[in-house]
Amino acid sequence: MSNKYFEFRKYQIEQYVKAEYHKKFRKNTRISVRKRQKFMDEMAKKVSKKFGKDVLCLIDFAKGGFFSLISPSHTESTNLGRLFNSFIHKQVAYTSHCIERYSERTDSNENCILKMDSSLSDGLLTYGENIGHLTCPKGVFAYDIIDGKMIIKTYINFNLLSEDQVHKFYGSGTVTVLPKEYIAEDLSQSDFKLIEEHEGFSEQPFPEQF
Repeated sequence: MSNKYFEFRKYQIEQYVKAEYHKKFRKNTRISVRKRQKFMDEMAKKVSKKFGKDVLCLIDFAKGGFFSLISPSHTESTNLGRLFNSFIHKQVAYTSHCIERYSERTDSNENCILKMDSSLSDGLLTYGENIGHLTCPKGVFAYDIIDGKMIIKTYINFNLLSEDQVHKFYGSGTVTVLPKEYIAEDLSQSDFKLIEEHEGFSEQPFPEQF
């Protein structure tokens, strides 16, 4: 995407958000946290529907009532189709197919790229465990490395994986992808304990009942 087109699109989105803001709130009025959250949720859905799911929209309600930072993701056309650059991972891009699949499979009607970036941060920790795939708590990303860039091709959420795929992706790497809600803070409340190989092994023989 050319810089000229990018700036024009950014201007369009910013003007749209400003207009919606002024419809909703009076000038110099104090806006509660609940109203801010509601407005942000509404705008995320409206902007996504009107301008696409690659838009990062931030609003600072403290600076004179309104300040916006609108930054659509940079895109480029390739033989793989249209690629959308990650907001936070500079060498990562998502295919349009991946965005649609992630949106569909996570029931996300707002900013997909922002949410994918968050999931991918977990997935990148599993790089090398399964070549061509990155595992996060809620699903699996498929990728290729092309010209020094990681291209995320698609996303499959956990409940669509077969039993063999669950074993493949979450077998040896399970420790790295356990969701926080599955981890007990108090060891006495846990159902089982995971340890590093050879960690804490006693030199004493196992009791006879084992």
